[in-house]
Amino acid sequence: MRSRVQEIALLAYNCVKEVKGKGFEDKYSSHARKLPSMIVQNGIMTTITFMKAKAGSDDGWKVLLSHIGRYMKEMENRRSDNLLELFGEMELSEYRLYTQKLLYFAQWLKRMVEGELKDEQGS
Repeated sequence: MRSRVQEIALLAYNCVKEVKGKGFEDKYSSHARKLPSMIVQNGIMTTITFMKAKAGSDDGWKVLLSHIGRYMKEMENRRSDNLLELFGEMELSEYRLYTQKLLYFAQWLKRMVEGELKDEQGS
């Protein structure tokens, strides 16, 4: 039996592994590194709104947004095709809780990106 931390880390690893070798690997890497600070500074709804706006022309944002949706479905059993609607309908306490949970997942994505992918700067 795996711990919750192991499950979240494995999901983050699998998400990053999907991107490896794709044409948008550099962009995804750059975006995933910024995601935790974006959530802290702007909140989850503003961050998701920004990501949706950019997803039309940037596969890195598009896939990263889909990974957030995947986290919500697989780890939190919250199925929704519209994350903004999902978060918008939450009570404040629930919104704060899921913001913290997504921040934790975003930190794991960042760690996995740093270990598995190279970004635009070549690090």
